[in-house]
Amino acid sequence: MSPPPGLAVVTGASSGIGEALARRIAASGRPVLAVARRADRLEALASAARAAGHAAIHPFPLDLIDPTSPARVAAEARRLGGAAWLVNDAGVGAYGAFERLDAGRLAAMVRLNCECVVTLTHALLPQLREAGRTGGGGAALVVASVAAFQPSPWMSVYGATKAFALSFAEGLSEELRGTGVSSGAFCPGPVQTEFGAVAGTQDRFKRVPSLLGADEAARRAHRQLERRRVVEVPTALYGFTTRVVRFLPRAWVRRIAGAVQREIG
Repeated sequence: MSPPPGLAVVTGASSGIGEALARRIAASGRPVLAVARRADRLEALASAARAAGHAAIHPFPLDLIDPTSPARVAAEARRLGGAAWLVNDAGVGAYGAFERLDAGRLAAMVRLNCECVVTLTHALLPQLREAGRTGGGGAALVVASVAAFQPSPWMSVYGATKAFALSFAEGLSEELRGTGVSSGAFCPGPVQTEFGAVAGTQDRFKRVPSLLGADEAARRAHRQLERRRVVEVPTALYGFTTRVVRFLPRAWVRRIAGAVQREIG
C-alpha cells in the first residue's frame, strides 16, 4: 500500500489561485497547510473542506513579511508530519508610473514576491528533500506570471519580481536534479482574481484574450505539480507570445509592452 500524500504548504491561500489550489489539493486527498493573513477566510476554507469530506486544510494565519514567518511555517509543517509540496502563491502587484507609486509599497512588494519566496523555500527545502527520498516526491512551485518573460512598463517592479521568481525556480530546478524534488514556475496571463483591485489595474485586464478563472488556473498549476514540469504557461496564446519575444529585438518588446500597458488619461 502506498503511503498517504504528504502535506502541501500553500501561501496566499485566502483568495485567488492560492485559495482555489488549496481546495483542489485537499480534494485530491493531500492535506494542506493554508497560509495567509486573513484568518476568517482560512477558517472558511478549512470548514468547506471538512464539509466536503476532503483532506484536512489547516489554517495558519500570519504575515509572510514578518522575518520569523519562514521558521514558524516550517515548524508547523513539521508538526503536521512534514511538507512534501510548497506552493509560493502569495504576491502583490502595483500598477502605475514608477515615480508616482509609493516607495514603501514597492519595497514591500519586492519583499513578498522575492525575499519571502526565497526564505520560505529555504526553510522548507529539508522537508521537501525528505519527501523526495521516501519516494513520494517533493515539489516547490512559485506562481510567477507571463510578465516574467519581458519588461512590464507601468508594472515595472511587479514584472521584475516575477522575472526573479522564474529565474530562481529554474536555477533551483537544476540544483535539485536527481534529488526527488522538483522546482517549477507557474506563469499564467491575466486571471480573474482580486489581484487587479489590489494592484490598481481596475478593469484594464478584464477583457484580454485567454483570461483564466482562478479554478482553471489552479487546475493547471496542480497538473504542473503532479507532472513535475519546470515552467508552465497555461494557455496557448501566452505560450506562443513568450516564445516569440525571445526572437524579437528587446527595444520592440519594450515598446509593444508599453503600448499595451500604458496608463490612460
